[in-house]
Amino acid sequence: MAPPTLPESNTSLTYTQPSTQPHLKHDPLPKTGPNDILVKIHAAAINPVDIQLWGNPVIGWLAGKKEKGLGHDYSGEVVAIGDELEKSGKWNVGDEVYGLCSRPTGEGTFTQYLCVKPGEPIAKKPKSLSYQEAAAVPLVVLTAFACLDWLPTESQSPNAKRRVIVSGASGGVGIWCVQLAKKLYNCHVVGICSGRNAEFVKDLGADEVIDYSTQDAAKTLLDGRKEGKKFDLYIDCVGGTEMFNYWTELLHTYGAYITIVGDKTSRIAMGGPATYLTHPSQVLRHIRGYIFGPRYANVILYQRSELLEQVATMADEGKFKVIVQDVVKGILSEEGSNQAWEKVKGYMIEGRVRGKIVVDIT
Repeated sequence: MAPPTLPESNTSLTYTQPSTQPHLKHDPLPKTGPNDILVKIHAAAINPVDIQLWGNPVIGWLAGKKEKGLGHDYSGEVVAIGDELEKSGKWNVGDEVYGLCSRPTGEGTFTQYLCVKPGEPIAKKPKSLSYQEAAAVPLVVLTAFACLDWLPTESQSPNAKRRVIVSGASGGVGIWCVQLAKKLYNCHVVGICSGRNAEFVKDLGADEVIDYSTQDAAKTLLDGRKEGKKFDLYIDCVGGTEMFNYWTELLHTYGAYITIVGDKTSRIAMGGPATYLTHPSQVLRHIRGYIFGPRYANVILYQRSELLEQVATMADEGKFKVIVQDVVKGILSEEGSNQAWEKVKGYMIEGRVRGKIVVDIT
C-alpha cells in the first residue's frame, strides 16, 4: 500500500494549568522514531481519570506550564511505521488499530495524530467493532484484567465455581469485569447496580443482580452465601468504605477485595493506588490482608498489548459486548470544541454512565 499523504500540522486538545479550559493546539506532525507507529486517530474515549488528572494540582506542579493532552483510549489507522519496526513485518500502513496512551504530563488521545512509542499497549482493532466501539475498550478492559488477576486459584476456593462480586457493574470497568469473569474465568458473577441497569447487567452475563437502591447489598450478599461458603473476589468500581464492616464475613482467607477507586467517593479526586497516600487506612488494610487474609489491594491497569490482542480475538468470536452510551462530536473543531468538552466533562462528573462515552476525532 502506498503511504498516505500526511498533513504538515496536527491539532490536539490540550490544557496548561489544572482545571483551566482546554484549548486547541496546532503543532507540526509528530515525528516517527525508528520503533514508533504513527496513528491517525478516528475515535477516542473519556474516562474519570482524565478529569481527575486535568484537575490535579500535583500534575500541574510537575509539568508546570507545559501543554498537557487529554484522553487515554484511541482507535485509528496506521499511517507511518518507524524504519526499525517496519523490518519486523508485524505492522502495515493501513492497519486498523486500538490502544492506550498513558502520559499524564504529555500527549493525550484527543488529537488527530498520535505517535505510539515502544511498550505502549496497541493491537489490531477487532474487525467486528467500529472505530467508536473499539475506542471504548482499552483502558477499562486492561483495568478489568488487573482486577481479576486477584482471583484465588480454583484449589484455594471453597466453591465449586468461583464466585465474584462486581460493585458498579454497569460502569465502564464493571461491564468488563462481569464479562471477563463469566466468559474467560467461568465464574459465578453477582453484579451490584441500580434497578434501571439490572436487566442490562444480566444481559452481560451476571448470574445475580443486586439493586443497591432497594436492597441492602451487604445483607443480600451475606444471605446469598451458598451453604455458608464465602465469596472469592469483591471488585469495587465505586469507592467508599461501607462494605468493610463485612468484608471478612464475605470473603474467605484466600479471597480478595480489589478496588480501582479507593476509600474516596469524589469523582473528581484521583483514585487508584494514589489514594494509599490520601487514605492511610488502606495501607493498614493491605498489610492486614497480606498477613491474615482476605487480601486487599488498590490496583491500576495493565499495559500489555497481548491482552488487547486476546480481547480482539474474543470480540470477533462474539463473546463480548461493547457499550457506548454516546459519541460526542466536534472536540477538535474551532466552533464546537468548548461545547464538546463541557459535554464529556459533565458526563464524567455526574457519573451514571452506562458503558463508555466516546469522542469522535474525524
